[in-house]
Amino acid sequence: MSWERAAGRCHAIQPCRGEPRTRAARRAASVAIAIVAAGFGFTRGVEAAQPMHFTHLGADAGLAQGGVMAIVEDSQGFLWLGTEDGLVRYDGYALRHLIRQRGVPGSLPNNWIAALASGSDGRLWIGTDGGGVAWRDPMTGRFVPLRPAAGQAAVSPEEKVRALHLDHAGHLWIATRTAGLVEVDAVTAQVRRFQHDEADGATLSDDGVLAVAEGHGGALWVATHLGVDRLDPASGRAERLGLRIAAALGASGPVQANAVLEDQHGDLWVGTDAGLAKIEAAGERVRVYRSQRDVPGTLPSDHVQALLEDDSGRLWVGTGAGLALFDRRAERFDTYRHEAADPASLPDDYVISLYEDRAGLMWIGTKTKGVAKWNPRSWSFGHQLGGDPAGTAVTAFAEDGKETLWLGTFGAGLSAIDRRTGAARSHYRHRPNDPRSLPDDRVMAALVDHHGTLWVGTMTAGLARLDAGSHAFHTYRPDAAVAQSLPASGVMCLLEDTRGNLWAGTYGGGLARFDRASDGFRRYALADAGEEGLRSERATALAEDPSGLLWVGTDGGGLDLLDPDTGKVVRFVHQRDDTSTLSANTVYAVHVDPRGGVWVGTRGGGLDHIIGSARRPDDIRFRNYSETDGLANDTVYGIESDSAGRLWLSTIGGLSRFEPDSGAIRNFRQSHGLQGDEFNFGAHFRSVTGQLFFGGPNGYNGFFPERLLYDEIPPPVVLTAFLKFNQPAQATLVPEQLKSISLGYKDAVVTLEFAALDFAAPAANRYRYMLQGFDSGWVEAGAKRSVTYTNLAAGNYIFRVRAANSDGVWNEGGLSLPVTVAPAPWATWWARVAYALLAALIIYWLWSTQQRKLQREAEYARRLQVEVRDRTVELAERNRELEHLNHQLKEASLTDPLTGLGNRRYLQQMLTQFASAEELREAQHGAPPLSMVLMVIDLDYLKPINDMHGHQAGDRILTQVADILRDCCRAGDYAARWGGDEFVVAYLGADLSNAEVLAERVRSRVAKQIFRLGDGRVVRTSCSIGFARYPFVLEAPALLSWEQCLSLADAALFHAKKQRNAWLGWAGTAAAAAVEGLLQAVETDLERLEREGRLEVRRTQFQPEDTVDKLRVGARRRSDWPTGV
Repeated sequence: MSWERAAGRCHAIQPCRGEPRTRAARRAASVAIAIVAAGFGFTRGVEAAQPMHFTHLGADAGLAQGGVMAIVEDSQGFLWLGTEDGLVRYDGYALRHLIRQRGVPGSLPNNWIAALASGSDGRLWIGTDGGGVAWRDPMTGRFVPLRPAAGQAAVSPEEKVRALHLDHAGHLWIATRTAGLVEVDAVTAQVRRFQHDEADGATLSDDGVLAVAEGHGGALWVATHLGVDRLDPASGRAERLGLRIAAALGASGPVQANAVLEDQHGDLWVGTDAGLAKIEAAGERVRVYRSQRDVPGTLPSDHVQALLEDDSGRLWVGTGAGLALFDRRAERFDTYRHEAADPASLPDDYVISLYEDRAGLMWIGTKTKGVAKWNPRSWSFGHQLGGDPAGTAVTAFAEDGKETLWLGTFGAGLSAIDRRTGAARSHYRHRPNDPRSLPDDRVMAALVDHHGTLWVGTMTAGLARLDAGSHAFHTYRPDAAVAQSLPASGVMCLLEDTRGNLWAGTYGGGLARFDRASDGFRRYALADAGEEGLRSERATALAEDPSGLLWVGTDGGGLDLLDPDTGKVVRFVHQRDDTSTLSANTVYAVHVDPRGGVWVGTRGGGLDHIIGSARRPDDIRFRNYSETDGLANDTVYGIESDSAGRLWLSTIGGLSRFEPDSGAIRNFRQSHGLQGDEFNFGAHFRSVTGQLFFGGPNGYNGFFPERLLYDEIPPPVVLTAFLKFNQPAQATLVPEQLKSISLGYKDAVVTLEFAALDFAAPAANRYRYMLQGFDSGWVEAGAKRSVTYTNLAAGNYIFRVRAANSDGVWNEGGLSLPVTVAPAPWATWWARVAYALLAALIIYWLWSTQQRKLQREAEYARRLQVEVRDRTVELAERNRELEHLNHQLKEASLTDPLTGLGNRRYLQQMLTQFASAEELREAQHGAPPLSMVLMVIDLDYLKPINDMHGHQAGDRILTQVADILRDCCRAGDYAARWGGDEFVVAYLGADLSNAEVLAERVRSRVAKQIFRLGDGRVVRTSCSIGFARYPFVLEAPALLSWEQCLSLADAALFHAKKQRNAWLGWAGTAAAAAVEGLLQAVETDLERLEREGRLEVRRTQFQPEDTVDKLRVGARRRSDWPTGV
């Protein structure tokens, strides 16, 4: 068992500080803090202490018990708090409360944690009140009772421990309430006990030990109930100093020592119940510090509980009445107490523990209200409360050449601060009965002109000028009877231009320029519509650009540009739909930077940069920067430039540093040392030395930007939680000690939480993370410090986290944690090998099975081939027979069985195909359709013949008529028996002239034919013929269908039969297309249509035989017609 020197030392009555992350860096930073604090806040006067802003960790933050008796930072960077109700770990965000759990191994031995110490090996030592000593295993988080070498006892398990200390050799020193001081050797684990012996004056003065501190020479300072002893660890001999201290304190007997400290000068400080004593290293003179009521600079209470010397050499004293800071040069104390009206004050006046962590932050443990934190770097912002304790709301600044800083306040008048001492040299307040006093305690503006004269603008009492010799004010007020008087009582801003002219911006009277010759003012008031002049009477900000033009900010009226020589005014206002205009119409600040750039601070619109020349106002545009770009707030109260050209902006939400070239923004808030997050309108100033001043409700900040101190140490990054399905994962190690993470295939939801252990401003810490192998790059998480991954594929990953502290310093190494996701059992390598073998076996079985199947199929195919060949021959023969039969059936379905001509179905099919083909040709080629003539032939006397000779005789006549038609028609024409004694001929490509020739030929042949009826019987008959053209009207092919044209042919037949042995045919002319109901009209009103030229009619004409002979082209049998007919 071995223990190394503690990384930090602190307990309830012997507070101390942690080792710096790098001691050289911490020491240099501490010296800088001391120098900068002095330079920024001047040399502090005797009136008030330099303000401190504390951050609290109490019940509101989750602290279960408010008495913080011990504080320590462990080797990883976690902060531990010992309370009366358990141990608390703080990671900057959450408090983890650990308590004793009866019957649970590894829990705390007792809940009353009186002392803490941290070793560099990672172990945290815990001293309890009634539970002895234990240490926390940094790997498992379990608490292990202290077990020295066999046969020895360090302390009783019921012993009340008061302090713990790890010395330079790694020995643990245990201060007990009743059993003296115990040492546990780091190497041999041997135990030595040091106790009081009445017979030996070289032993401890008392067995009740309250504190232990190590001196520079290796000796131990031991605080007991009877004073302080100096113990030599080597010899074990003790020197008792209690009586000397008691005598110096004026006590009649021994006094209890609660805290002891040897500072860097070798002086010994002892905190007692009767005050603070210092034994100087040289001469061993004892000096005492006591509380004296109503005496500033004395100890706030004689009850001293804790002592701490920080890395800057400042001595802090925790008492029962507040925290005291000892000023070594002035030999006085600055006291910090709880203020009910100030949430940033100490939470409790009873201070019982003090600690400084590695980052230099100071932690103050209190009796009832938890712990408070203070950042020493905050002093680099030079916060001061103001010159007059009666009012801290600073609203204006000015300086003169006599090292005087003038502070204007809202309600407490005007103060003159000595720049060398920081003390208030004088105060000026309004006295109602004194017209030479400050006219109003509400100062809104201040300016020292080139003559050294101080001008003060007030809220409601005009403009005042201070006479330096008499310290009297001359006040300028509005006077309706005097045209050159001040235009309004409220003076919001002052400016002296490069010509030495004094300008006053008033609230209600516009702008005024002071005329020194007449001691009056020239007014630039609100202009009427259409006139040149200011557009608002409420002037809020003034600035002169390099061209000598004045920029005037107003309340609600936008921004005005005034040419002092001509009086011409150009107005710029916000336009909602134009982002290149002014971002808001209320302007709180106008600033001209060293390069001549003009910047505008607005209410609610952020910061505007004017692009373009003031001499060409029509070309001016505004470039806006807002909270979206990173500003602390969009209401900008003040703008100042530093020596590096950066802009500093005071807002409602803090202070912003703006880089004009890059647009980079860095924000500062109260935790950095500002007087508050909210500043006051117009309260900003840059001194001739480059020091910047910004005022607010809680005083002001005065600082040199180049001397500000930042935390340059990258924060450690740790894993704080590892969860599966939102429940802590079962692991043998605590999350921060995990070197890798192994996940199973069922771990579908995994959450990792992490923290940067930098406590200055945890909410401002920033994170980025990446799961290598899953994320394509770094994920910017902002302030979020957890990530959840779902359904990660099996494989190896590395989870990495980088973090930056509140000052933007990144830990680029950060946290790197290998993550392995195991595959499911069915997805492991051996499972894949098994799958491959099984697949190979299955493939082989399938292959062999297929081979046998192929062999069987080949034999079957061979036999089948023979059968198929035989069957094919047989089927081919049958197919030929079937085809012949099908042909015969088709022919039969389209042929009249008596005459051998086509039947009605045949003719309908042919005519439909013809009509469709013509329509398609016309649609595709635009050609006019081919015409044909539909001719209906009816035998005149067939019924009498049938009646006389029988139907067989009639059939013989029909057969012979069919032969006549075959003989008379062309090969391409369609001839069919329509039914009974009617025949229809479709005369293709013919007109009426051709049709009448065919009709006459058929009529003539039938009339001359001697029809043989058998048995030597003969008979003669005639026929009537009607025909019509299709299309009926060539100019309107779609007017009538072929079916309708066939009906017209039948109608013509009706007229022809009246005469018998005659024919009649017709077709429509172009004029027929306009006849409504043409089909019915032709049948009922033939003569009118013919008379009107709408119908072309052809009637029977007997022609010479030679004409008939010329038409003879022969007939054909149905079997000779083209395929498909």
